[in-house]
Amino acid sequence: MYTYTLVFIQIESQMIMLNRSKSPWMGMWNGLGGKIHQDETPLASIQREIKEELGLEVDTNLIQDRGTLTWNDFEASGQGIHLFYVKLDYINLNFPIQMDEGIIDLKPIHWIIDSNNHGVAPNIKYFLKPIMEYQVDVHCVFESQTLIDVKVTKR
Repeated sequence: MYTYTLVFIQIESQMIMLNRSKSPWMGMWNGLGGKIHQDETPLASIQREIKEELGLEVDTNLIQDRGTLTWNDFEASGQGIHLFYVKLDYINLNFPIQMDEGIIDLKPIHWIIDSNNHGVAPNIKYFLKPIMEYQVDVHCVFESQTLIDVKVTKR
């Protein structure tokens, strides 16, 4: 059972990203999301997380299920993440946004996936572009919290 959700929200050529203030990926940029509550569907969970973190109510028709993310061993509890993607034309928010979980800001997609960027959770550069287009299953292999391999399989 997958216990988390993660969404990447695109606005033009940028993504809404969170610089996390706690583990995992403390101090790194990542998508928005969180733990699925008991008796909550993954879709309801990510819709709630978007509301809690951005104050936005996003229609479920705009939230695209983009697959799953799993890993062999990592400090995050649970067995995996449901991945989601949303493309919006515009939102009326003033960035950056400071919150308990970190800082939310817009980041250019080319910056996020740049191989020289060490400030983004390391597996994102491998699956961000694919989830913008289609559903995937992503599996990451870690050794001592270092990313060794990422396999992205199109559904």
